[in-house]
Amino acid sequence: MFKFKKVILYSLTLVAVVLSAGAVNSAQVYSWVDSKGVTHYSQHPPRDDATANVNMIDTVFSPSELVMLQKIKEEKKKLAEKKNAKNEEEIIRGCKDLHNEKIRYYRRKIEDTYIANLNKCDISVQNLKPSQARPKKEKCYAEALKVKMADVSQLPTEDDCTGDSGDKKN
Repeated sequence: MFKFKKVILYSLTLVAVVLSAGAVNSAQVYSWVDSKGVTHYSQHPPRDDATANVNMIDTVFSPSELVMLQKIKEEKKKLAEKKNAKNEEEIIRGCKDLHNEKIRYYRRKIEDTYIANLNKCDISVQNLKPSQARPKKEKCYAEALKVKMADVSQLPTEDDCTGDSGDKKN
């Protein structure tokens, strides 16, 4: 008996949903102006495709409710645009941070290479007399500095986070 009542309850609910859906569908009214300038209203859109300006009139809501719904849609659109702009700013900021970190990394690598080259210079003159070592060491240091400056000049100075070409040199 209990199952029978449950089935009846579900059936009545289903019928109510179907009928309410039908009522909403029947509430749609289309309006259009034909080639003779006559305005038509119907529950169905025109059959011919020649009529380009067909408007659907929503009869479920009152005109003031439709205005409010339109305002809500516009506000949602504005909020979505603000959110997209904020997300874009965050992405650009993250990209710039990543770019700056990459530049710092390359600068550290260049500095490490420079120090390693200076150490090689020191080792290369270790067994020489001071009079011979000094000019050779100065020449080696100058060459290491020249390599360092060439590497630094190859670093990009601008990022490409905003679509700009980012490989401008110093």
